[in-house]
Amino acid sequence: MFKLRQAKGFTLIELLVVVVIIGILAAIALPNFIGAQKKAKVAQVKSNMHTCQLASESYATDTAGVYAATGTALQPYYPGGGNSPTGAGGNWPANPFTGAPDPVGVASVTNVAATRSAAPSGTGTAGNTAYCPIADSSGVNSSYAVIGYDDAGNPVSGNAGKELVLSNQ
Repeated sequence: MFKLRQAKGFTLIELLVVVVIIGILAAIALPNFIGAQKKAKVAQVKSNMHTCQLASESYATDTAGVYAATGTALQPYYPGGGNSPTGAGGNWPANPFTGAPDPVGVASVTNVAATRSAAPSGTGTAGNTAYCPIADSSGVNSSYAVIGYDDAGNPVSGNAGKELVLSNQ
């Protein structure tokens, strides 16, 4: 008599259940993705710090162990540069938070003469790298420190939440 028609496709309820499940999965994954992006940017700041450290060591090799007085003096030792104190300037690394080139600035250093320890103080610009020349008692820059800043302008941390400072000390 009456033939029951077999429905093909999904019901509205089935589609709503699938949309809700996808929404829940997205809500779980999104915060993890945002956290991973921040960690990647901080890792890039640490990489930029290492590049500055290598440039500083190369500069000192060419100047009989004397480190640069400014971060700008290191520019020839960055990738693409002339690799000599008077060589062509290299390319500054990109700030991971802004994408703009990050000219290495000079951070303030506390208690250098008394303790010869590099202790950059204060906050910096998000993603920037700072070079800190350290003069000995005769006024020669015989040491240095490099520090970088996270998205909040705080020094990036190393182990156990301590500030990560790259240095030759």
